[in-house]
Amino acid sequence: MKESIRAFMNGLIDYAGLFPPANLPLNEAIDDYRNHLNGKYSWMLGRFIIPLAKLDELDDFVDLFSDVGGLKLAVLGSGGDTDEDYVNNIRKDIVKINYYRKKHKGKVEIDVYECKLPSNSPSKSTMEIVTTSLNKNGLTHYHEFAELPPVGMNYSTEIDDSSWDKEILPTVKLLSNLDNAGIKLRCGGIVKEAFPRVEQVAAMIQTCVIIGIPMKFTAGLHHPIRHFAEEYDEFMHGFVNTFGAGILATTFPKPKNSQEKYRMFIFLSHIIDDQNVENFSFINNSMTWKVGDDRDTQFEIDAEKIENARRNGIISYGSCSFQEPIDDLKQLGWM
Repeated sequence: MKESIRAFMNGLIDYAGLFPPANLPLNEAIDDYRNHLNGKYSWMLGRFIIPLAKLDELDDFVDLFSDVGGLKLAVLGSGGDTDEDYVNNIRKDIVKINYYRKKHKGKVEIDVYECKLPSNSPSKSTMEIVTTSLNKNGLTHYHEFAELPPVGMNYSTEIDDSSWDKEILPTVKLLSNLDNAGIKLRCGGIVKEAFPRVEQVAAMIQTCVIIGIPMKFTAGLHHPIRHFAEEYDEFMHGFVNTFGAGILATTFPKPKNSQEKYRMFIFLSHIIDDQNVENFSFINNSMTWKVGDDRDTQFEIDAEKIENARRNGIISYGSCSFQEPIDDLKQLGWM
């Protein structure tokens, strides 16, 4: 096994078999997760993702994980449409989580909480209340924006006529100053409209890397390389594109002005949008991406830097299939 691919894929995939398009019943999802935990590629597997509302349904399956150190969960919270509902619902969620921890003490580990923000601009006091409560109860938390605005910048112009910097940037900065907080980015779904544009993914990665806040991804990243999916009539993002962009971005110096920021944005957009698998490679101790320009420009990052980026900022993604990524990586000759 090449060190670079091991560093890249280590604990990368949180299992989300309960969610579409798989939509497995709980017993089948648990069985699938347990089989993978006992399989050859368990080192690639992270937590089992479950909505808080389904937590009590796990009771019959908890003891199945005693031989692997217990069942590790990431819980999806209730959220709320207003700041007040958001705070109240998270407080209720914490009570339920602690009850379940006590009920299955030593058998279940719940240390990650994910929730959609009540708006793109929650108040500072709301987020301080919420994060303080989550932190006191041993929960690392990832926050998903309700809806991403379009990004005005694209490949052909430096003009940015979007509300990104006014709408998204302040909330990311706010969260970056709160302990154990991160950003969650949705990369797809079961309808065409659920897939964010290349520029939106690039802008979010750039925003989080520059500010210095961890991020994880969810949905849509079923395959390594970006490609057109006829079932959605849309391009699906690739997890090698997305995480490759995030990892490489962590090695760049922070932009000193708008021109440097724009060049970084264009770089990230190109790698996220690249559909040519031959431009990506994992060789021995490094990952390489070829730009595909006339100068044969390429960027290389070694396994140690990949590992550091994954540990500190570009965390993981949720997938309803664990086998598909393995099969694809084998087919590409990377594993």
